Amino acid sequence: MAMDKQPARLLWDAGGLWSVMTWQACQDLGLPLKPISAAQVAQGGLRGAGLLVVPGGWPSLKKQALGEAGCGQVRSFVEAGGRYLGFCGGAGLALAVSDGMGLVKLGRIPRAQRLPAASGPMWVEATQEGGGHALWQGLSGPLRLNVWWPGQFAATDEAPVTVLARYREPAPGFCSADLKLDEQSQEDWAGLEEAYGMRLDPVLLRGEPALIQALVGRGEAVLSYPHLDTPGSADGARCLGNLWRHWLGAEPGPAFPGLARRLPAAEDLASRAEELWREGLSLGLWQKRHPAMPLWRRGARGLEIWSLVALCRALAGAAGQEHESLVMRLAGELAPVWREGSAALEAQAALMDGDRPDPAGLAVLERWFPAPRRTGGELGSTLISLEKALGLLLAGLNSP
Repeated sequence: MAMDKQPARLLWDAGGLWSVMTWQACQDLGLPLKPISAAQVAQGGLRGAGLLVVPGGWPSLKKQALGEAGCGQVRSFVEAGGRYLGFCGGAGLALAVSDGMGLVKLGRIPRAQRLPAASGPMWVEATQEGGGHALWQGLSGPLRLNVWWPGQFAATDEAPVTVLARYREPAPGFCSADLKLDEQSQEDWAGLEEAYGMRLDPVLLRGEPALIQALVGRGEAVLSYPHLDTPGSADGARCLGNLWRHWLGAEPGPAFPGLARRLPAAEDLASRAEELWREGLSLGLWQKRHPAMPLWRRGARGLEIWSLVALCRALAGAAGQEHESLVMRLAGELAPVWREGSAALEAQAALMDGDRPDPAGLAVLERWFPAPRRTGGELGSTLISLEKALGLLLAGLNSP
């Protein structure tokens, strides 16, 4: 099955940071993966494709972006022989739940009954029934894979799925909320759970399904809460290579080269985003951890600011001279972020430390981050503009 006849597509909308992560991981492995918008999917854009990859992010927003037409196109694509690979939120989108499309007849454990704030490396091992899947070709023993706030599959005994892998135990570097496993003893968890008002003990994941496979018509879906697409994950990269080889006949190769000539205006946006991130770092809102995913204090809006950094970095790597007008438009939209960012971060740090924030900074914070967390806000709107522009640029790079 030649790659140019069976390309892989990356559902771009409502992915943000997670779309960038998936795209970058595949770029690093030399695996062509072309962004496709939800509107294009709804208009039949999966015709001729062999694989749809759906990254992390809120399933409800992905479902909303696809609409009934897009969800129907995805189901038809897989039933006709296509492959669906979903990571975390992309896995949730495939489930038979209120924010899913019902591609796979399997539910999800309610948030109150699962470990909701797990992040970092976990040891994951193949099951006896799933060990023969091509995903495990050439691999043996438990794999060290990263989870980034995963959901959990409901019981699979009665569901028409095969469990490909189950969680074992956390690996060094694992965190539950903003608590580092390496700094806690088993006796600490009960008291911490009472103080945090949520489940924190990682023993809750042991033996739970981590990756599943479902046959859908003539096609196949592999749903993974571990992020095989975390850049720099050696075991994740081997799994991705196996799936591309099995499904598309494509071998991993050298990393795709970046642009020879980048646009200074886009590089300036990346520099400004990184400067804002460093301000939050100095205020104690977050700290360094994995290169792909820092650790922020519980309640801090680190995900949104880190998304800003990731999107601006990717834009700087993708924008050439021909994209100057687009980048300048984005620079205008981002100007208020650079102007008000310090005040917003200082206000959040003051609130988290129990101090009284500056009223002007508090007003910015409330405009940037209205409730509920997944929707709205001035910063959220800016991130969506960045996401759309970046998707257009990346769709023209290294595409089959």
